[in-house]
Amino acid sequence: MSRVSRWEGSLVVALFVSLVAILLGAPALLLLAIVPLAYVFVGVASGTPLADLRIERTVDDDRPRPGQPVRVTLSVTNEGDRVCSDVRIVDAVPDAVPVVEGTATVATAVRPDETVTHEYTVLPPRGTYRFGSPRVRARNLVASAVTTVEPAVEGTSALTCETVLDAFSLEDQTIRYVGRAPTDDGGTGIEFYAAREYRHGDPINRIDWHRLARTGELATIEHREERAVTMVFLVDDRVGVHRESLSGGPDSYDLTLYAASRGLLASIEDGNRTGFATLNDDIWIDPGADTTVYHRVGEAIDESTSARRAVADGGSRARSRMVVELEERLPRNAQVVFCTPLTDGAAVDLIEELRLRGRTVTVLSPDMTTSVRGSRPELGARIASLQRQNRIATVRGLGSTVVDWDLADPLSVDLVRAFQRTGQGQAGVGAR
Repeated sequence: MSRVSRWEGSLVVALFVSLVAILLGAPALLLLAIVPLAYVFVGVASGTPLADLRIERTVDDDRPRPGQPVRVTLSVTNEGDRVCSDVRIVDAVPDAVPVVEGTATVATAVRPDETVTHEYTVLPPRGTYRFGSPRVRARNLVASAVTTVEPAVEGTSALTCETVLDAFSLEDQTIRYVGRAPTDDGGTGIEFYAAREYRHGDPINRIDWHRLARTGELATIEHREERAVTMVFLVDDRVGVHRESLSGGPDSYDLTLYAASRGLLASIEDGNRTGFATLNDDIWIDPGADTTVYHRVGEAIDESTSARRAVADGGSRARSRMVVELEERLPRNAQVVFCTPLTDGAAVDLIEELRLRGRTVTVLSPDMTTSVRGSRPELGARIASLQRQNRIATVRGLGSTVVDWDLADPLSVDLVRAFQRTGQGQAGVGAR
């Protein structure tokens, strides 16, 4: 607690008026000294401010996706028996987490047993972030004394930002493994496909007994066969292609990388043979159908993000070499999910080369020219948005599905829109 010198001037005035009254022999002037002396008395009598406060911090989601705003609520309760007339609180938001709406500071008065709440919104990048202890400053009624404390806070103390991407729509390029992608072939499964004439050796549990009872003819029921697909999630990690978000928070590299990793896990859970690759860092994980693939991808990503090598884009020749090396590794009929921000024409050229080689390419692209705050972007961002839309139109003209992720919406919304447009919504979308 510290004292603030606010009323010394009033004391000086009172002493001066009293001295003049004595020198002039005018007792009536002494009455004028009462006013400044009253200010001095109030400042002394106000005492010290009380700061018997309990603070609780809550968030609406402590494990948000990258690009998802998080509302933070501070609840301040006066557990003392006197009014805290001037309380000012500055919450300790992590340095890397921008506040996109409201402010992390609040000034208020709190009566005994009253709770005052204050809200603000943050946009955390990928990772785990810890809040510190807020700084609380309380003043007495006339602001002549100040108490500053950093109390312990109840409730939420950390945020972990990650992406959950549950499913992609897949085209019918399957392999002979049982999975969840429906085909146009009959076989084992759960969905009725057709009934055919009974053949010697057909399983007894697939005989159409209703037809036998009705017509006396033996027939065998076939179900729609479901097979696994082979997928490779390809992350565009070329230097210079990624952009910061206009709203703060995760950049395009974080968004594409973790969308790919979550999509990879969902694909494995759906029974697909799934692999992972990057363009520059030469990460290659062979497609597999068990969770060890996901763990190997996680280790490779951790190593890559901790020490990303500075590899410059070498133009069309380097790009062709990337495609050739990728083609040498890709299994036959493997589909490619290309995660890229589409900030340059080289990404479009790479997609075209893959399409010319007969590959099915689905493009997942976060739009870094949009803002989750809903504010109008600057001229440069609007020009970049137009250029990006031209690239998307070119990629769709090549026959590829493009998931154009507007950061103001959950990723699942854009997945549904993209696959409804193309009529390829086979797998369903369950992303949060």
